[in-house]
Amino acid sequence: MWNNRSKVMFASSVIVAGVILTQMGMYAMHMFFGWKLKFNLLQMCNNWMRSKGIFSVGHMLDALVVCTFVMCFALIIRQMLLERRARRKLIAAKHQEFSKQLNDTYGDGSHPLTVVRCERPVAFTMGFVTRDVYLTTGLLALLDAKEIEAVIHHERFHGRHGDPLKTFVLSLFASAFWYIPLMKWFHLQYKIARELLADQYAIGKMGSSAEIGSALLKLVKKGLPSGPMSFAHVSFADTSVNYRIRQILDPAEEAPLKLPLTVTMISVHIVLSLSILFLWALR
Repeated sequence: MWNNRSKVMFASSVIVAGVILTQMGMYAMHMFFGWKLKFNLLQMCNNWMRSKGIFSVGHMLDALVVCTFVMCFALIIRQMLLERRARRKLIAAKHQEFSKQLNDTYGDGSHPLTVVRCERPVAFTMGFVTRDVYLTTGLLALLDAKEIEAVIHHERFHGRHGDPLKTFVLSLFASAFWYIPLMKWFHLQYKIARELLADQYAIGKMGSSAEIGSALLKLVKKGLPSGPMSFAHVSFADTSVNYRIRQILDPAEEAPLKLPLTVTMISVHIVLSLSILFLWALR
């Protein structure tokens, strides 16, 4: 169920973003190459808004297209810089001895385990192409051996399925298309589904839910991180804790997927309105 749900969330977000970006790209070509606009609905709206002393629809479309593309570009560049800076800091804080011990014990040869000197109990997977698993010394001090193994299985699931990249893509869409509120909902639901799937994978590897459950409860009791890390990553305990605890207590429970009616209607109205305006502008 959760696997299909995550695929639906990701595909839906990509389709909506793809449709809007394609239309914006065509409209941008019109802006740059000066394609002539015939008298059409867009021109009628422009004339009406000018008569009311309001900026023209064309001006608003121009601003929307420019802002969306600039935001996408800026967020991608920002992410690249943050990840590069984060990797330098993580390498500088690497605990060589603990990292070697962990790789000797749990290494699989595909996703290296790195232990970082930090008092905060944190585990996360980072990287779009090379996806590495990071654990802090604070986490190792808090959990026992079986719990650490369960956390490693959880994070390796994210690495093997490219969750850091996919999560960032949906985060990018949610930020760039802020005027389509359903994109934020897709992003949140995708993160929830992937965390639950990673827990299921760890439970399957460990043979029971005891280890992943106790690790999660210890982190909750210790106190979750006070704020999210700025670079794109998939962390063990910063998403959907309530859902995950419920799954551990009752694995057979199925939570129905319900689209938020108001958010969906607003988003559909915005997408259709933009599509109509872009299509008329390109006639």
